[in-house]
Amino acid sequence: MAEKVRLAFVGCGHCLRISFGPVLRFVEGLEVVAAVDPSPAALAEARDLYGIPNGYPTLEECLDRERVDAALIAAPVFEHCDLAEACARRGVHVLLEKPMARTVEECDRIIAAHKEAGTVLMVAFMKRFNRSLLKVAQLLEQGAIGQVMGVRHNWDWGGNESGQFSPQWRGQLRTWGGQWQDHGSHSVDLAHWWAGPVRSVMACFDITEPHMEVENEYNVICTHASGARSVHLSTKLFHRENEEHYLIFGETGALELRHSSGVWQYTTPYELYLHRYGRVRENHQPGFSRNWLEEGRQFGQYKVELDHFARCVRQGCQPLTTGESGRAVVEVICAAYLSAQEGREVRLPLARTPDLEAFFRALPRRIPPRYQGI
Repeated sequence: MAEKVRLAFVGCGHCLRISFGPVLRFVEGLEVVAAVDPSPAALAEARDLYGIPNGYPTLEECLDRERVDAALIAAPVFEHCDLAEACARRGVHVLLEKPMARTVEECDRIIAAHKEAGTVLMVAFMKRFNRSLLKVAQLLEQGAIGQVMGVRHNWDWGGNESGQFSPQWRGQLRTWGGQWQDHGSHSVDLAHWWAGPVRSVMACFDITEPHMEVENEYNVICTHASGARSVHLSTKLFHRENEEHYLIFGETGALELRHSSGVWQYTTPYELYLHRYGRVRENHQPGFSRNWLEEGRQFGQYKVELDHFARCVRQGCQPLTTGESGRAVVEVICAAYLSAQEGREVRLPLARTPDLEAFFRALPRRIPPRYQGI
């Protein structure tokens, strides 16, 4: 394919508004020809803010009326499987937002459909394209800390000062997963990248906000086939500035990454330090020109991710983050829910998917007193 990839953007909420939209104009080899969303207001915003010329309420209508080569699916997770399968049936390549799906079975359906269609299926783990995290991969490849022995990840939120909450789809039961499914997808993928495949999982979850029907706090321990352990933590009651923080422990050193959560474009690089023996700290943070526009053009992780996807579609090559890599993450996510449901360590491969709806209906609420009655 020599000409530009004609893309439909499916789901015009947060991902378009904050993540992909600002960098669409920088992506060479890609033309966004249509937006799909049931909300007329979202379609109008896609047109007015990002110049997407045509809007449709359904994917089917879009594919019937537009010549589309590929779709970026950023709809709610409970729609991923049906939308991705519909694209495969029409020969449309897919960049699928994480989490890939709610269950391993849904992932298998998506993978099988695109294999049969011969289309590119890529899962949108944008952190794999972040220059700070690529620097980490380089340091690990160079043996900067020796064998990876453990990973610790915190993704914490400062708390809700106003005590005002509004229900959103991310907190609904039909997602079959909350904060762990959403943000944990990133940390599991990164831990897999750094420490190898996961062998077993132990976990517990909490609901600490009104209106949430799925978890918004998690504590998860993964044991990797390499022997390394990764610990994944998130709370909405941090009471410090929002924070995304990683520590990678090795034989001869540790790598530390830190970023302010909520800066979804991540134009500024992570803080990145190499520590040794409690007395040495080397700064490996990539340079930053403070030209925000140029930084987004060159290094914006969503822009680099889209460049990669468009190249894979044009050249017919396999993406860095495949359907199988998305499936591996969903398997760990579901294994953690099963661990919490049954109060035991769960080994992979996952023998069965838990009844996620029943799990969340039974999960005790631990609502702070100041939020009760809201």
